Amino acid sequence: MIHTRFKNIFLAVFVLAFIANGMNFVSGASAQNLQLKIAVIDTKKVLQESQAMKQVNQTVTGRKNQFQQEFRQKEQGLLTQHQELVRQKSILSPEAFAQKKADLDKQAAMIRSEAKERNKGLTQLRNSGLNEIKKHLDVVIKRIVEAKKLDLILAKTSLVYSGNSLDITDEVTKNLNTSLPALTIK
Repeated sequence: MIHTRFKNIFLAVFVLAFIANGMNFVSGASAQNLQLKIAVIDTKKVLQESQAMKQVNQTVTGRKNQFQQEFRQKEQGLLTQHQELVRQKSILSPEAFAQKKADLDKQAAMIRSEAKERNKGLTQLRNSGLNEIKKHLDVVIKRIVEAKKLDLILAKTSLVYSGNSLDITDEVTKNLNTSLPALTIK
């Protein structure tokens, strides 16, 4: 994480240094006319404030809560069966007890496996929603780049400091919410 942040900062500084160095080769008169239009965007904030992402998160959370309740009931059923088996231990033969215990262990393993698969499905569901939102985000950013004739957009996470006048995060969020006010995931 830290390595990636330093890598992004280095890349941003390198790009800006390259651009600044490139302007030294331009003649004095044309260098004054050459101005880069740069913007900064906080994509994490855009996604957090996106109505579609809020809807995706709400859907995933709702399904997760439903699954958790279902699995709590299954676990409670297994616990009740286990307690009954312990009560019957003295009247069951060792072989019958071992067989019933093995059956309960097998049921518990199946429940754990099912829970793992459902969690994997929830992750895939969230990721598919996120990917759909990112497609719309790319289109929104391209429209803003064309409208404002921007030359460069930098990720806010890779900067140490930037002026508020460069930040287009709120504009991108507004346009994304207009472009994609809701997203239904299945």
